[in-house]
Amino acid sequence: MAFGRKAREGVLAGALVGAASGVIASWVMEKAQGPIWKLGGEATRRRERDAQGDLEPATVRVAERAARAVGRPLPDARKGAAGEAVHYATGAALGALFGVLAPRTALPALVAGAVFGGAVWLLNDETLVPALGFSRKPWDYPASTHAKSLAAHLVYGAATGAGFRLIDAAVR
Repeated sequence: MAFGRKAREGVLAGALVGAASGVIASWVMEKAQGPIWKLGGEATRRRERDAQGDLEPATVRVAERAARAVGRPLPDARKGAAGEAVHYATGAALGALFGVLAPRTALPALVAGAVFGGAVWLLNDETLVPALGFSRKPWDYPASTHAKSLAAHLVYGAATGAGFRLIDAAVR
């Protein structure tokens, strides 16, 4: 019986450390996105803007749908903050998942994090977000959009892995 409780406590601790790491990594990712999205020539960036069109960012669209689901439309003045909240909440939730999975791998923290970031990009950005109607279909965007998004998610993953390792070591 004690083993089961200890294992559950280990999972909970990993999830909490992972959630904190995911929040920090979301901030790091956000800071990295500016320089990443500036990569490429003007023609590339124009194709990326044209593909996005007037579609709100996926995080804002998630926030709008959540607000509608509870019967409270999201005012334009709050869309940016609501999108940020979705970004950080998603980062925390995915970080918690990383925190549960990371202790079960022998990979170095940065490698495990980068692999995790790549998986998040593939499953979340490339699959779930378009399937749920929060973005256009993947083939509607130029390859550069996918590459830049992947790069940003690799940053998120590596930062999650590094943060997890540092926070976990500090609290043990």
